[in-house]
Amino acid sequence: MLTLYHFNNSVCSEKVRMVLFEKGIEWESREVDLFKSEQFDPEYLKLNPKGVVPTLVDEGHTLTESTLIAEYLDDKHPEPALKPADPAARAEMRLYSKACDEGLHQGVAVLSYSAMFMDRLRAMPREALEAHLGRIPDLERRDRQVGVYEHGVEAPHVERGVVAYEKVFQKIDKALTDGRDWLVGDMFSLAEINLAVYFARLEYMTLLDVWTGERPAAAAWFERVKARPCFQKEVVDWVREDEWAEMAAGGARIKDAVAAKRRHYLDTDPAANIA
Repeated sequence: MLTLYHFNNSVCSEKVRMVLFEKGIEWESREVDLFKSEQFDPEYLKLNPKGVVPTLVDEGHTLTESTLIAEYLDDKHPEPALKPADPAARAEMRLYSKACDEGLHQGVAVLSYSAMFMDRLRAMPREALEAHLGRIPDLERRDRQVGVYEHGVEAPHVERGVVAYEKVFQKIDKALTDGRDWLVGDMFSLAEINLAVYFARLEYMTLLDVWTGERPAAAAWFERVKARPCFQKEVVDWVREDEWAEMAAGGARIKDAVAAKRRHYLDTDPAANIA
């Protein structure tokens, strides 16, 4: 049986759990509590030197990076397929995965930090904060946390995150203009799974309608994704009661600022409407 090191409300962990559910694969759970800094435990760092989740151990092979883990599982357990058979459609699916890895992941991180986790950082004694930041191997991730710690929702990283989401929503809206149910290959695929967890966090922070308010096709697509049993079992059911309240309250606090940043981008940037 394979082993998954994960955290309950980690978007990347949710993604891999959804794939495991769709495939019907049994797995052993090893939770890594990010708020107790268990990801920096020396033994865990031997598995995942970046100090992030998830990590999958399968027959002696250790895999990191959720997008790669998802593809590995689909390759090793091909039924039911989560990648289109057609090479062009498969490449299109991977463009959504790429958008998640290159934009949405940073976007959801800074929105979550400015809405909620910033307060946890600011409550730390200075010495503890510096120790926490010093343990983060990824310098870009460290810079994002410092930026949000110092500037909150006005950190430049937040605006970049808002723009990343806007570009992906534009792409989704364009793809759905022909009335299709799913984004590529007329099938529920890794495109949906990769995107779903990032949109779910927006919804839990009451921010989703900033982007979907004028996009009924995108909103309906996400409702179809949420109706999948894998979403309920591996995303919704893992969220703790206290986390629901924290996400909703934190998101409401920054919602006006986020909406204003999106509007400013659309009104002023020449590239704003190039999907």
